[in-house]
Formats: sequence, structure tokens, C-alpha cells
Amino acid sequence: MEMLTDCKNRGAKAEMILDINGLERAEGVIQQIYTDGPTPYLELQDGRTIVEKTIIALNGVFRLEYSGC
Repeated sequence: MEMLTDCKNRGAKAEMILDINGLERAEGVIQQIYTDGPTPYLELQDGRTIVEKTIIALNGVFRLEYSGC
């Protein structure tokens, strides 16, 4: 979550690999991060919403549980 917040604060493009019934890519500038509900998610400037737990890599850095793959 810290890396997502950093990208948002800097207005930097976030390039992500998502695991949503298979791997897919997403990229864009993060408009908002929502952490108050039971399922944290983010919204990109183009309106796409992404559930935080589906992000397996952000800007080339993988989650620990995927780093051994």
C-alpha cells in the first residue's frame, strides 16, 4: 500500500500486474485510494477500479508471496 500511496502522491504512472482469474496488466495514474472498507481498492484517472489484493506487482516490484515464482 505504501508504494501505491507514493505513486499517487507523486502523480507517477503505476504499472501493475494483476491476478484476476489469470494475469493481466493495468497502468495509469492513481486518482484515489480507498482503504476504509473491507476490500481496499484504488481508482485510476481513467475511472478503472482495481482491488488492492489483486495487484501482484507494481512498477516491477512483486509482492513477497509472488517473488519466488
